[in-house]
Order: sequence, then structure tokens, then C-alpha cells
Amino acid sequence: MCWLSKLFKSGLEKPSPSDIVPETSITVYEALGQVVINVAKLNVPFTKLPKVWMPGVPDTGSMDPSFDFEHNNILIAGADEVDHQKLVDFLKVGDIAVYRVMESPTDDLNDFSKAHKIYAIHRIMEIGKDSEGRYFRFQGDNNAVKDPYKVRDNEVLYLCIGTIF
Repeated sequence: MCWLSKLFKSGLEKPSPSDIVPETSITVYEALGQVVINVAKLNVPFTKLPKVWMPGVPDTGSMDPSFDFEHNNILIAGADEVDHQKLVDFLKVGDIAVYRVMESPTDDLNDFSKAHKIYAIHRIMEIGKDSEGRYFRFQGDNNAVKDPYKVRDNEVLYLCIGTIF
């Protein structure tokens, strides 16, 4: 390790995400003030164009300092079941993904007349296998411990390919 790395090493390093967006899939149009990501040329071996979603981040603080409230994440998902499987097979420790945490009986925690899904966006800290198959363990960058449950392939919904601050 070089002296500069030792100077800035805090001991709290998180694993880095995979190389998902190769440089060849990014085009800068300076005259137009645009940057374009060609999602057809990602390192995930999709057979169809992926779904793209750009939500704002909720105010939970769990991913500070990686991203925070109102930052926009660029998320991708497989277009069908085959490409969903290609996405989860691609995932590595360090990747940041959206996953389904649980079903909740309410939208506002006071209305029990309908259910909705609750999601989280955290970093993958462990990939393992047990009697039920593959699982992922996630943790928010600002959380002291891993999330308390095993996340299965069908509960992983989107992969984060970038954040716009």
C-alpha cells in the first residue's frame, strides 16, 4: 500500500460495486451539455433492454455518505424473468441494490385497509447458500450491522448503476 493510501485509510472501507457501466457505454455531448448512458451496452449480460428507474432517495440516512435524501439513483432491472435471473447472477458483494423487505398492511402505518410493499436500497455485504438456495445479506453504509434477514433472488428488484447528486 502506498503512503498516500495509508494516509487516507480509515479502516471502515466498504466493498466497491462491480464494474457495471463500462466507459464505452458512456457518451459525453459537450456542445449539448448531455451525458448519455447506453443501457444496451452494460456489463450485465441482458438479452433485452433493461427497465430503468430513477427515484429520489427517501430520508432514512441509511446510505450516508454514499447518497442521501433527494439524490437520484439510476436503477436497472431485467425486462423479464430470464433477464432478472441474469441480473441477480451478476450481483457481487459491494453492489447496491433495491430489494423487497416485507409486505406492510398499510401505506401510512395507520390505514390497515390495504397492503403495500416496503423496499430498501442497501449494499450487498454477503452472498451465501443455505437449504433454501442463494441469499444476499445487505447493510446500509451508515448502519452499524447487517440487515436482519436473508434476501432471496426474487426479492432483489433493481441494481444501482449510478447516483446523481
